Amino acid sequence: MTRELSRNEFLKAMISGGMAFTFSNVARSASSAPQARPNFVVVLSDDHACRSVGYSNPVVQTPHLDRLGREGVIFEQASIATPICAASRASLLTGLYPQQHGTIALDSGGFLENVVKNQRFPTVARLLSEAGYDTAFCGKSHLGPPREYGFAEGEESRDTSDDDAFAFAERFIERRKEKETPFFLWVAARQPHIPLQPPPEWLERYRDVDIPIDPNFLESPPSGSVYNQGLPGEQYYRDSEAKNSIGNLSAGPPRTKEQIREFTRAYYAVISRLDHQIGGLVEKLQTTGVQENTVFIYLSDNGYHLGNHGLGNKITMHEESVRIPMLLHWPGLSRKGVRIPALVSSVDLFPTLLDLAGVPAPEGLAGLSFKPVLEEPGASLRSYVASECVGVGGKRGMGHRMVRTVRWKYILTDKNEELLFDEQADTYEMENVAGREAYHETLVQLRGYMREWMARVGDTHTLPPDA
Repeated sequence: MTRELSRNEFLKAMISGGMAFTFSNVARSASSAPQARPNFVVVLSDDHACRSVGYSNPVVQTPHLDRLGREGVIFEQASIATPICAASRASLLTGLYPQQHGTIALDSGGFLENVVKNQRFPTVARLLSEAGYDTAFCGKSHLGPPREYGFAEGEESRDTSDDDAFAFAERFIERRKEKETPFFLWVAARQPHIPLQPPPEWLERYRDVDIPIDPNFLESPPSGSVYNQGLPGEQYYRDSEAKNSIGNLSAGPPRTKEQIREFTRAYYAVISRLDHQIGGLVEKLQTTGVQENTVFIYLSDNGYHLGNHGLGNKITMHEESVRIPMLLHWPGLSRKGVRIPALVSSVDLFPTLLDLAGVPAPEGLAGLSFKPVLEEPGASLRSYVASECVGVGGKRGMGHRMVRTVRWKYILTDKNEELLFDEQADTYEMENVAGREAYHETLVQLRGYMREWMARVGDTHTLPPDA
């Protein structure tokens, strides 16, 4: 296990690594910090589609998440930095995009090199630990032992039911009755990732439920690089051979509408079970008396296609892949029960947690604190959000990338195919208008955003045209 560096050693290591991070008064002891600092509980799920939560889709039974949203805030336009597990988790923990932190697709080598071994980039767990927080991790890591990247306690669990993770989380919360120091708890659930294994009683809840099929469902994807989930030039689609526990084909192509209905039925059942586990954790926060000063955040590491565009899994730049369910509950909110339309990104979580804790953020982060929209839900944070992803086994600069404004999305694919979607008129992204003269001015504007973002993160992919 990597030895914990002293503050001076840590700073020297970062400086020698060439990254311009500064830490003015970041490390503060618990005794010197104000007692009003909030606790944090982050529940991160795996492959939860943005339209598969009750507050967005009444077919899905998620009463606990729905209540947390009603009593807190719901982020309606939350995007992930990259829609693939390991790289997405690295972005959440570092506040950087994959091409910055070096963790590409499912290869955690960049994280182990730059975050664990050389400590060029701090994790939010490490900074909160140095600021006096008790930090703990439970669930799926995908990035190695969590104690090696900043958490003081906890280990990765390989229990696909998440029972072990939530049991650990509840034990950790129970101990808070005896402590006054603030805490940061990261619960990384594996659900609803395949293989889907809903217990019969949860599947029974959806037995007679009509499962609607979205208008952009296809049995197989069309030709075109935008649908490719593999390396550049491939026509590779994930999960085409995967099975779930009830024997039906998974969400990968090809599949019929009836097959995707049965898969989605099991998928919703797993989500409902996860919602039940979240309800138990929230109840523990209440009974131990710590909820009043606890910021509870729920989000997913990426979305999921569920047959839309003919695809399963994630990895592309479609909304089903990059957009996620996300909410924040905190009794200390000045505005509650609102839906926030501002564009937010998963890289915003890092600076937001530090902001709410009163801990200065390091320079060079890719995201912004979304504290301003908690105080004024109608406010805007930025002009656009971005996302990037390569297929499994890809390298830096490969794959797809997108920039999205409130209305428009521009995609630049692995083979330089350009797509432009009107997200207000075409919410299922069925009509590419990039080649139409009427939209050329918008296309040029979003190309400019893309070039700006690519320069900022050091993207080595071919730049889009500048006119």
